[in-house]
Amino acid sequence: MVKRLPATRPPVPRVVHYVDPSTPAEVAYPMNPAQLAARQRQHDALYAQWKARQAAIAERDRKVRHFWLGFGAVLGLAVLGLLIAAGWLLWTGIGLGALAVPVLIAIIAALAVGGHRCITVVQHWH
Repeated sequence: MVKRLPATRPPVPRVVHYVDPSTPAEVAYPMNPAQLAARQRQHDALYAQWKARQAAIAERDRKVRHFWLGFGAVLGLAVLGLLIAAGWLLWTGIGLGALAVPVLIAIIAALAVGGHRCITVVQHWH
């Protein structure tokens, strides 16, 4: 069995930039140290604002995903329950023959009348 050793890469050369002595100072160093520090503080402040905004967006997205996941689960369970109930009603109706139509109407009416008193419990997890 042959061992495959990891490929080694040569070290990346270090790039050093030297300012040409004949270049005017205004071109070589466009900002003095105070301006550079002020610019850095401004960039830090803008980055902090951006980071806070991203955290708020992530929190809102998490809440929205949580809501829609719960909503989809409830809706999917309701559709599944309706399909099972419809299948059961159809199976029962086929077995009854001539009595199928009145029995199906009675069962559907009972479900419609009794269904309005259902209590839905919503539990919030924080």
